[in-house]
Amino acid sequence: MKEMVIAGQKILPGKRVQINALIAKLPTRTPIEIPVFVARAKKEGPTLLIMAGVHGDETNGIETLRRLIKTKTYIPTAGTVIAIPVFNVYGFINHSRGLPDGKDLNRSFPGSKKGSLASRVAHFFTMEILPQIDYGLDFHTGGASRNNYPQIRAAFENTKEIELAKVFGAPLIIKSAFREKSLRSAAAKKGKSILVFEGGETLRLRKSAIDAGVDGVLRVMKYLKMRDGAPAQIHHPLFIDK
Repeated sequence: MKEMVIAGQKILPGKRVQINALIAKLPTRTPIEIPVFVARAKKEGPTLLIMAGVHGDETNGIETLRRLIKTKTYIPTAGTVIAIPVFNVYGFINHSRGLPDGKDLNRSFPGSKKGSLASRVAHFFTMEILPQIDYGLDFHTGGASRNNYPQIRAAFENTKEIELAKVFGAPLIIKSAFREKSLRSAAAKKGKSILVFEGGETLRLRKSAIDAGVDGVLRVMKYLKMRDGAPAQIHHPLFIDK
């Protein structure tokens, strides 16, 4: 299996670790760390990223990952899962979408080591996480108190993304173009497929969205032969291209 090093820490096959990646400090010198949970099986397989909280007020995705981690269902029998439950720690602390510098983290990729705070967080992902993965699921919520029906957003021209979107099993699969400087766009330029799941509204937990997210992750893991079982798919997804 290929070597995996994140934030200077080596993760060996068969090991589970939590890495607290130091990104910056508050004016009080309190460190701000991004928690990264890595679970590697001894058996060879793909590396799947699951992440949430790119926007700090989108709590449904954060709760989705918390449940997967707490129940240990994210742990694969083959391959590796990298789970980042709260990517924008600043925004999560402040119940806000962006960062203290006023920038949208999802418009700051690939980032810069010496740029703005958002740019430095994006740079950490681009350099430390993106090279490790084969596929990714990025969990979001409807912005501005808008309640989004559970949906997967994918590039329709990418056959692998469409296959993963079908397997995930959300009620809707929506055609989504790449936005400049977004996480998905940065990943696509590196040949990595990251699907976006949207469900619920900001700062309000919605069980249907969380359940759809948890079940979707497990179905994708089963499809990638990273686990044996997964919940049965109950939706025949509707494709929306406009």
